[in-house]
Amino acid sequence: MGIDLERFRIAYDKWVEESLQEYRAGNYKEIIKRYPLIVSDGVPWAPYRGRPSEQSFALVTSGGLYLKDSQQPFDTDSIHGDASFREIPKTVRREELGIAHAHYDHSLAEEDINTIFPIHRLNELENEGIVGRVANTHYSFSYVNDVATLVTKTVPKFLSRIKGEGVDVLILVPV
Repeated sequence: MGIDLERFRIAYDKWVEESLQEYRAGNYKEIIKRYPLIVSDGVPWAPYRGRPSEQSFALVTSGGLYLKDSQQPFDTDSIHGDASFREIPKTVRREELGIAHAHYDHSLAEEDINTIFPIHRLNELENEGIVGRVANTHYSFSYVNDVATLVTKTVPKFLSRIKGEGVDVLILVPV
């Protein structure tokens, strides 16, 4: 993919400088209109191949989920967002999860976590033999404005983790 990160960083730093006061005032709608979006010159899409019953599946959500008793919540105060991720076990129960994401209404997720993180539905598919294996570890991100840090630091670490667990299919669940 042809992403000019240096050009993005310059535009991003300018956006932060010009938007910080409005961000702190909660005027997200206005500053997001000026965000320096990255437009890639190529997306490496590949058609799905294989049989789900013979493959390993994992979830990744941008819902800001974390384990309340053992993980730090995502930083929801910074204009940069939080470029880190949290690992969520396949055995997680709803009451173990917190939500740290300041830019969406949590009510549906609090009613049914599967709306943003369908782990219980995926486990059911494994039990029914529709998918071969549900990975032991799944992932949550929150909002990230600092795409350069996400791409250069977080994504390589994330990819190493999912490859290390032998994940064949990654289901992305955005909020």
